[in-house]
Amino acid sequence: MTERENGGDSVETRVEEAVASVEDPDFGASVVEAGLVTDVSVADGTATIRVDLAGADPEEAEEVSEAIRRGAFEVAGVEQVRVEGETPDAGGGGHGGPSGSHDHRTGLSLPEVEHVIAVGSAKGGVGKTTVATHLARALADDFDVGLFDADIHGPNVPEMVGVEGPVEATDDGQAEPANVGGMEVMSVGLIANDAPLAWRGAMAHDALTELLEDTAWSDRDVLVVDLPPGTGDIVLTMLQEVPVSGSVLVTTPFPTSLSDTGRSAALLEENGVPVVGAAVNMRGFTCENCGHDHDLYGDTDPEEELGVEVLAELPFDRGLQRPDADETDLPAPVADLASAVGEFLERDDAGPVSVPDSALDIRGLPPRIRHEQVGEEFRALDPGEEFYVVNDHDPSPLAQMLAGEVAEESPDEAFDACEVHRRAPDEWVLEVRRAA
Repeated sequence: MTERENGGDSVETRVEEAVASVEDPDFGASVVEAGLVTDVSVADGTATIRVDLAGADPEEAEEVSEAIRRGAFEVAGVEQVRVEGETPDAGGGGHGGPSGSHDHRTGLSLPEVEHVIAVGSAKGGVGKTTVATHLARALADDFDVGLFDADIHGPNVPEMVGVEGPVEATDDGQAEPANVGGMEVMSVGLIANDAPLAWRGAMAHDALTELLEDTAWSDRDVLVVDLPPGTGDIVLTMLQEVPVSGSVLVTTPFPTSLSDTGRSAALLEENGVPVVGAAVNMRGFTCENCGHDHDLYGDTDPEEELGVEVLAELPFDRGLQRPDADETDLPAPVADLASAVGEFLERDDAGPVSVPDSALDIRGLPPRIRHEQVGEEFRALDPGEEFYVVNDHDPSPLAQMLAGEVAEESPDEAFDACEVHRRAPDEWVLEVRRAA
């Protein structure tokens, strides 16, 4: 812990005294004496005050939280204030509410994996698993790759790569992934051993996330995840809980498939999942007898229909129905797809924006307090210093407020950089750097 001295008293001591001056509205006593403040700490200019306001009236809890913030902000050396702990919610108690703390991280921890690429489709039967498997095998030429089969009702990856279950357990009880030419593979099909699965809802989701997290992955540059088709609860929950760097959508050129896939792309982006692009499967075929090219679905413009970049167009070809582990020359469309995804993975901005622990999380706070808290912390920034705000809706108006009301300048003059990122439906990030 870093404490700054001023007149013999540490910053932490002065914050404790400032917080102790706030009264409990029910008893007229100090919030510290009333047990509403359970801990005060200061580190690197950030004061963290733990509170227990679960039983308080929501409006009174808001007033107390605001008074605590104001008191702590008045202490010299305090640059940020975080009020965390138990606060009232709509159900009468629990975590969250006006003073609740929020976790910026995703629900699942995959420390061995640097990037996750999710492969999905709006419909079944479009060759999603075929494309996912080809992509994983192609990426394995340049990256350490894992392939996870999350299509719980139709786990076809084991058959595609030629492995059988059941898998073995490691010494610490994790599932040992199958190894296919250096690529690690895990599937529900390797656990169920071809038994039919009738899991639904939470049961299916829990089974998938537990298997994904409990697999003994070695250090992987990229994990390709073959999602179930559609955008149901299992798919969206997986995308929201797994730290997905980007997604690839698979479609055929059939008009309804293209329109449904376009809507899926928009839905994924709205949920904070970057769409790298699409793979158009079964684009056409070359007759084995006459050698003529044939279009299976008529003349369509997939890229215009989808609204996202088409990374590769794969023909209807028996040679693409199953990846060949011994093949050294990749089919051209597969090489195009792997090249585009590889370039995405090597970008500095691949994946969701990283949010530092020092970010100001204002989700759940009333508008007035949001504006005051953001304004106070922005004023404390040094020129060139970065500032992150986490909000539950688009924080662009906050950037305008900071530039106009606080800096009294235009955004171009107030910020060296200003970006808005959407990580999830209720998690937006404002990233600004104060002008030097």
